[in-house]
Amino acid sequence: MKSGKLNGRWTIILFILNLWTVCGAFSQNLDSKFNELQAVIGDEYNIRNKGKLLIVEGFREGKQVKIDEVNVFDLDVQTLNYSDVDGTVSVKCYSDLEGCVKQTLLFDKKKSYRKRLVFGVSGNDSGKIIEENLRSLLTEMVKTL
Repeated sequence: MKSGKLNGRWTIILFILNLWTVCGAFSQNLDSKFNELQAVIGDEYNIRNKGKLLIVEGFREGKQVKIDEVNVFDLDVQTLNYSDVDGTVSVKCYSDLEGCVKQTLLFDKKKSYRKRLVFGVSGNDSGKIIEENLRSLLTEMVKTL
């Protein structure tokens, strides 16, 4: 009987260790996706997450001007696109939401809700690369979280 309890405990311990290892692998992959996107968008934006919340800090001339916060599960990744007309990469909220992106403008502390997350870009090549990297990051976040 002691042998059965011991084997059961080892099974639980091994299960927890395997789960921890798998979660660590997902976390490393997610970190690499953040790093890849950050390398492409440069100094104009800083991207991080807090759980399922994606936080995008916007900078102009080296000063932080805004913070966008959005639950990644509220973004419709199918709408993610690059517009060379606007010079933006954007992804819309699901249509049944009034506005899922909380935007705070820091110079006047004004908060508002937007229907899409937008990145200003310069050049067709960087826009397409940002679109690809953002799609990869959002897909990974949805799978991991």
